Amino acid sequence: MSTGKHLVCDIKHIRNTDLLGSLEQMQKMMDEICEEHRFTILQKVSHRFEPQGTTILYLLSESHFSIHTFPEHNYAAIDLYTCRKYETNEVYEAIVNHIRQAFDSSEECITIIDRTY
Repeated sequence: MSTGKHLVCDIKHIRNTDLLGSLEQMQKMMDEICEEHRFTILQKVSHRFEPQGTTILYLLSESHFSIHTFPEHNYAAIDLYTCRKYETNEVYEAIVNHIRQAFDSSEECITIIDRTY
């Protein structure tokens, strides 16, 4: 039985370093994705690391959405799990396209896992 889908993204060779370095802009991107796909945000937690890097975690009523950045490597790790039962991967593919365009990345490693019990 399905418990939802889990999107795991390695976003590499990011050219939009302004976004990669801005907690506020990344939260705006995450907010847009949540609004577009009607994910309910229960809580937002973020932390800026010194000298660089950010972690943002959104607790969703559907599960969670997180971004961990490594600006020194032009890289971001993104994780989104929702308990919604989507028949196809179209929603996740649209989210990946949103992220790809926002970060202007030249390489991604995308995995979509069907979670089951």
